[in-house]
Amino acid sequence: MHNLHIINYNDFSAEELCNYLEERHYPQILADLETTQNYLEFLSSEEHSETTDLTNTLFHKLQEEVKQLFVKDHILLFPHVKKHPVSQISLAPINSIHQRVMAILQKLRGLMNNYVQQPNWSNQFKICCNELYAIEQNIQHILYIKENFLWTKIENRTAPAPE
Repeated sequence: MHNLHIINYNDFSAEELCNYLEERHYPQILADLETTQNYLEFLSSEEHSETTDLTNTLFHKLQEEVKQLFVKDHILLFPHVKKHPVSQISLAPINSIHQRVMAILQKLRGLMNNYVQQPNWSNQFKICCNELYAIEQNIQHILYIKENFLWTKIENRTAPAPE
């Protein structure tokens, strides 16, 4: 992701962060996952290796976890944050998905030689490596925004004093 300027996410309200993630980042990541899936499927049909098969399997697991995360955010978390601006919410289930996503990204990174391309790799494998790196960066960016800014805003909300 090439940002031409730095955004101060501290200035965003919780609702604005939810909208920003859902409208700007989530559609892009889902589109990138689809494109990368196509590259990996082509690679699997052309090159039959243990690394390719394992990369494909891990990628499908990543896709499932990311889609599950986005659905939970869209259906549960973001609407709750928007409709109940002062109520507390447990972030543990979402954090659990974040941890699973990060574990899969770490395994993919290991398979892809820390995204350092090797001369003996095919051009298709190099493309897949590049695409996986870009997806990792984008996913890490949204997790960073959520965990460092959105969670802080959610946790700092207080219920109104009883009358």
